Amino acid sequence: MVDYDFYMDIAISKAWEPQALALPNPAVGALILDSNNAIIALENHKVFGGAHAELAALKAAFMRLSDDKKISDITNPFEICDYLMKNHNGFFHNTKIFVTLEPCAHSGKTPSCARLLSVLKPSEVIISHKDINKSASGGIEILKSSGIKVQYGILENKGRDLLFPFLCICEKSSFILYKIAQRLNGSFENGVISSKDSMIYSHKMRSIANNIIISQKTILDDNPLLDSRLVGGKSPNVIVIGKENKLDENLNIFKANREVVFTDNMDKITLSGFNIIEGGANFFDFMKDKMDCLLVFLAPNMQKGRNFFSTFDGRILHSQRIGRDIALWIQKD
Repeated sequence: MVDYDFYMDIAISKAWEPQALALPNPAVGALILDSNNAIIALENHKVFGGAHAELAALKAAFMRLSDDKKISDITNPFEICDYLMKNHNGFFHNTKIFVTLEPCAHSGKTPSCARLLSVLKPSEVIISHKDINKSASGGIEILKSSGIKVQYGILENKGRDLLFPFLCICEKSSFILYKIAQRLNGSFENGVISSKDSMIYSHKMRSIANNIIISQKTILDDNPLLDSRLVGGKSPNVIVIGKENKLDENLNIFKANREVVFTDNMDKITLSGFNIIEGGANFFDFMKDKMDCLLVFLAPNMQKGRNFFSTFDGRILHSQRIGRDIALWIQKD
């Protein structure tokens, strides 16, 4: 007997690995079992406009189930979908597919995963959470109408936690993340804290963020680059809380091709999309009522110093290993 919770938990953990990097799309994971209930594919949705988790998993599983390796060089989602539809040869009929979110019914930047599955006809599709996006929902009905057994609501609460950044954007048009790095005892000052892997992840987020929000004090004290050089991405726009006439035009934030906006009142700024706040303890206290979520990169060492959390209430949505660090996703209460 298949332990649905066990396999769905693996798919959810996989989906968290690139959390926020596919925004404004949701984070999604997919896992495929063969006829012997062995895992033959485990994938996630890595980037907006790229293959959805189901499509990536189906591609990987097809390469395991067949001798046909031509698909390995195909990267365009529509071309992958078309190839699978034409060459599946019934390979998926005895498979079970676990997916953290209802497969999408519509075709946009990527093809409809539900319609592809309706052609491939796995024996069963197991879903954690229904899609709340009306333009993408309806996948369950497509699957059922094609004769595929469907179960949903498996680890539904965990599936909803996974969707939190996406739900923020759906409900209020923005997701605001405060990102910090600290040591085990909470200290955050005096030198580099995060591992290279955590810094790369941070730069990936910067490369897709609409804005970075930072204090004037941090700019004057640290003169940060606030770019995504570690991943070769774009430099996000910057919102500075402070007065423009106090900043030297030779500071690093002015050297990149981007917009820099100054304000002394965040209520004057309308935010949309994905926004990252970076700064120290004082700025944290100032901005904590504006954020939706706190992302903590926790380094495995200690050093005397201040910490951020004396007046913060939150719930840990997920923890994950990034290099030598632990990343904690914490929803503000």
